[in-house]
Amino acid sequence: MSTQTTLVHTRDDANSPIKKRFNESSVISRAELDGAILTGVKQALSEQQIDLDRIVTAAVKSAIDEVLTPQISDLKREIENTNKAVTAVTGQIEQVEKSVCLLQSRCDSTQAAARKDRDQISDLKLDDLTLKIADMEDHSRRSNVRLVGLREGAEGDDCIAFLKANLPKWIPSIANREIRIERAHCIYSDKPSNRPCTVIFKLLDYTDRQAILKGARAVYPVKYGSEILHFFPDYSADTTKKRKAFTEVRKKMDTLGIQSFLLFPATLKVIHAGRQNLLRSPLEAEQYLLSSRPGHNIIAPVGLPPQLDRCADMDTEQSVTEQR
Repeated sequence: MSTQTTLVHTRDDANSPIKKRFNESSVISRAELDGAILTGVKQALSEQQIDLDRIVTAAVKSAIDEVLTPQISDLKREIENTNKAVTAVTGQIEQVEKSVCLLQSRCDSTQAAARKDRDQISDLKLDDLTLKIADMEDHSRRSNVRLVGLREGAEGDDCIAFLKANLPKWIPSIANREIRIERAHCIYSDKPSNRPCTVIFKLLDYTDRQAILKGARAVYPVKYGSEILHFFPDYSADTTKKRKAFTEVRKKMDTLGIQSFLLFPATLKVIHAGRQNLLRSPLEAEQYLLSSRPGHNIIAPVGLPPQLDRCADMDTEQSVTEQR
């Protein structure tokens, strides 16, 4: 051991608590010596522990800085990128949701419109079919005449013979015509009443039907005994209903001296103050009636189609086929 080392140890020994204790007392027991040694060892270990903690802390920090910090930074960047991607996807999803809602709304609107169109088409088809059926029925009845006013049983057992015998008497203008009747029958009410029966007869010649109706108007009132007879064209139920709708307004027009005629199938021809007007609904006729009262100007005349303007038989009018 060198002299320098010896001096260092000598200095340390001099500063040692054991030496100090030993120097303070020349007499020391074994237990005290052991306690002093233990205290010194603990102090030395404590100092070593502090140094070791400092070294380990520095080593761990260095390892973290060299290994974990870059990885944590990379992970942080990846998380940020992921967050951005999630945000972008969220925005796209929200846009898709809006688009889906818009499409759903359009789909609902389209379905509602389709249902409405389907219903309208069904109604139009039904109306069109109804008109066609009514037209076909009217065409099948175009040679029919409806006779109202006979008392029940007046026709006897042979309705055709009764009509052939009496029509020339009732309507002198057809006395020289050979009226050919295909069939005839009476219609009675289901309920007991004093109302006269209705006779419907079909003529083989359409011109005979026109001659009967025109002649009956010319000699009105036609009487059979005390009964007044009325001759009408025979229409389908649909056409009859449409024509009956003009009854009230025609009565009002008659009261005001306005001449009116029903054209086939259900159009009102009005002749007033030298003007002719076609009114296609009862409401339109009522409006015309209001406008024709004093203090109002009559609505502008409506031109008549040539085939209707030439009709001599305006109340009974030709069928659609005849007009064509």
